[in-house]
Amino acid sequence: MSKKKIIKRFGEIGIIYKEPVKLRSGLISNFYCDIKKAFGYPDILNALAEEIGKKLPKSITCVAASGYGGLPLVAVISLKFNKKFIAVRNSPKKHGKGGIIDGYIPTNKDSIIIIDDVLTTGSSIKTTLAGLKNIKAKINGAIVVVKRGEAKLPISYSYIFTINEIINNESK
Repeated sequence: MSKKKIIKRFGEIGIIYKEPVKLRSGLISNFYCDIKKAFGYPDILNALAEEIGKKLPKSITCVAASGYGGLPLVAVISLKFNKKFIAVRNSPKKHGKGGIIDGYIPTNKDSIIIIDDVLTTGSSIKTTLAGLKNIKAKINGAIVVVKRGEAKLPISYSYIFTINEIINNESK
């Protein structure tokens, strides 16, 4: 599915809510971009994973995410591109074996890309980075589906769409 078709599908399912909402960062916005809604549609989820896969450096051995925004994408990308799956919790688990990382535990031989749905301030990616701080693997950057804001991150990032591309083309 082309990027143009993905945007058309976003419009069909209504991922843009044009009403005031509180964002994860605590900021108030006059609209919300609900990429997670798109995860309920296999054609769109698969197409997003394909687009992210095109941006994965060959050296990457693992994909990581935290929260609902990144984890569905990471699961699909892990399977499609044979990359190890890292789920990073927002806080350490207080039961079982505890810990903050589920799935594969990276080693110093690994190279990681963080995946997320929407980047506004970068708080989700920063949470994922914080969970990975004690590992020895190289964190190679991040890829997000939608770049909504200008985030200052300690790693480089790329994106599939800007928010303006979606808003300006969703009804076409």
